[in-house]
Amino acid sequence: MTKEYFAKKLVREFPEYQRAYQDHLRAYGAVLGHVFFCEINPVLSGLLRSNEDRTQIRKYVNFIEDMYANGDDGVKNIVTVTMLEYLGDDESVLRNAFRYFSPALMEASKAVEAGWGRREIRLYRRRGKLLYEW
Repeated sequence: MTKEYFAKKLVREFPEYQRAYQDHLRAYGAVLGHVFFCEINPVLSGLLRSNEDRTQIRKYVNFIEDMYANGDDGVKNIVTVTMLEYLGDDESVLRNAFRYFSPALMEASKAVEAGWGRREIRLYRRRGKLLYEW
């Protein structure tokens, strides 16, 4: 699925982004994925920093998971470059995010962090459960 599909889905699931979506389309004439989806970053990062509204965190993470699992290569790139890199800027935010991430998103985040040389994340299984440490 395309960035256009996910932009419309974001507005359906999070109506508070409707104005940002309309402003974006007026300004650029099309969905610029890295520009538009960065709108999520400060909101999700703030939620993860406090880690109190787990329902809202889960809603955002589920959206990002859907993008990563079902998006085309361009959408996957948006998730890794625009979202995961941003979350990794703050270690406490990333640690909290890992509590919600699927194994696939953990692997993607691990690769981002290694690529930036910020931290080495070790993923391993114990008794069937995926664990992590850094």
